[in-house]
Amino acid sequence: MSDCVNKKYPTLFTQSLIRMFKTNQSMNKSFCKKMAGLALLSALSLPALAQTQDPATTYGNGKVLLQQQRYDQAMAELKPLASQNGTYAAEASYLYALAALKSGKADEAYQMLLQLQNQHANWGGMADADYLLANVLFEQNEYERALSKLQELQGTPLAKDAEGLKRYYLTRLNDRPKYEQLMRRYGSDRVVAQTFADKLVGGWYKPEDRRVLESLVQEFKLDPKRYLSKDAMKSQGMDVAVLLPFQLKQDYATTARKSQFITDMYAGMQMAQDSLQQMGIHINLYTYDAGADTATVKRVLDTPEMKSMDLIIGPVYKTTARVAARFGAQHNINVINPLTQDLEMAAGNSNVFLFESSVATQARQAATYAYQNFSPKTAVILYENTKDDTTYANNYRRQFQKLGGKVTVFKRINPAEAAATATTFRSLNLQGAGHMAVFSGKMTAAMNATSLLQSKAPELPLITYDSWLDINQITLQQLDYLQVYFISPKYVNKQNSLNKSFLEKYSRRYNLPPSPYAYAGYEMLFYFGQLLHQYGPQFNGQLATSGLKPGVFYSGVGYTDQSQRGQVQPDNQYVPILKLENLELTVVNPVL
Repeated sequence: MSDCVNKKYPTLFTQSLIRMFKTNQSMNKSFCKKMAGLALLSALSLPALAQTQDPATTYGNGKVLLQQQRYDQAMAELKPLASQNGTYAAEASYLYALAALKSGKADEAYQMLLQLQNQHANWGGMADADYLLANVLFEQNEYERALSKLQELQGTPLAKDAEGLKRYYLTRLNDRPKYEQLMRRYGSDRVVAQTFADKLVGGWYKPEDRRVLESLVQEFKLDPKRYLSKDAMKSQGMDVAVLLPFQLKQDYATTARKSQFITDMYAGMQMAQDSLQQMGIHINLYTYDAGADTATVKRVLDTPEMKSMDLIIGPVYKTTARVAARFGAQHNINVINPLTQDLEMAAGNSNVFLFESSVATQARQAATYAYQNFSPKTAVILYENTKDDTTYANNYRRQFQKLGGKVTVFKRINPAEAAATATTFRSLNLQGAGHMAVFSGKMTAAMNATSLLQSKAPELPLITYDSWLDINQITLQQLDYLQVYFISPKYVNKQNSLNKSFLEKYSRRYNLPPSPYAYAGYEMLFYFGQLLHQYGPQFNGQLATSGLKPGVFYSGVGYTDQSQRGQVQPDNQYVPILKLENLELTVVNPVL
């Protein structure tokens, strides 16, 4: 909940209270003397309250608790007075609503303000109550109703404060379609119109917006130099900080190969930046050398410009990634982790997103595909005795059973023990199995699995990692003959009609062909760059409605899973599953 009622707009807690006391003629002189001493009481702890204390004391205690930011206690003290029709009912209702808003309970504040309006319509502080109600409506994302309420304050002493409150929340609204809806109804309001102009030159601008911007400048006498000059057009765009381990201070000869994947990823981002520029989307990239040293990353994050960034990409190492995640949460800046598949890196932090699919998501989506497409709904699962493979297998089994499937075999193998591994596969009972899943990238596991299926069950579907495609001991013809499905979270469609042009431009610019990391860098910036342009830095809420979308080279990108009730997830929810058909890889679960 915003701190605007404390810092930017003190009216709610200072000036409005003074006016409230002045307009309440029913307050006697004795009570006013008690009010004069409340500022001193606010620095002290309140004594135990007697059950028979008088309403004036109860009201005074509630105000002191509010000043001490003990909001829940203040609400408990004020609620009985607000529910009575006594001398302090209106004031207590107002302060109760203020305490509720400050404690993040906007719905309770709203209900109390409605009660205040219904029961004390002639109260002298009603203008302050309307101002507070508008604040509550903004917090509930009821922008149209909030603006309508603030219009009622025109011509009152609160008009100037209302303009500030309006500007504060409109600046935070980064959903362009929603803002355009406000413009249709409140476009004649100067604050609404000027804030929209600010957003246009701040990153929303597209060539077709030129006429709209010119009209706003003319109608509201805005500064043409700020909104229409060449410098204004050049300065627009969204700022993205890229924190990657470029290792610039180390010897290039020893680090070039180790950091090649990073330079490839950044090269892909630069290519995406160019593509977005051609679409009228301006992304400014600011690069920082950020390795595994947390002290160095902290110094980077402490620079003044970092707090004004619209998005942070990186770092890639766990220790420094956690530092960036805390920074993002503190300053409400979204952070994209470009490489990790560890879901724990985003745990408990709504500002952190993984560009890749986590191990858990890969396993869950693969199990879902298997349940929906293979019959009977029974599975034989074997997995290697490593942490990642075990995690993969456990998540796969959990999802398959959750959907209603049955796991008849669940065995761990150690491919380093070739004889034992071969015995495990030979002893498998495949009778009644709907499919088999093998989670190991080792050649021993792959050869035993394919040999078993070739001899006993060539039509039985097998789900496994796409790394099997690179095992030289197994031919593509063998994999094509069998019903093998490959989980391939980083699959790039090289047959894409755009790939030829991309390959030529990339090779001409960097004198080498694009690696998988270059494609990843391109896809990542292109996807999030469009989100920044359409919705602004706080695009989180819009991910829920964006769904899964085809990428430029990736088969899909998205952060919602319909099986999870469409809730925003912290990692990419689309996981391509491939199958060889006539020696050509085909995506069997395309984004529709």
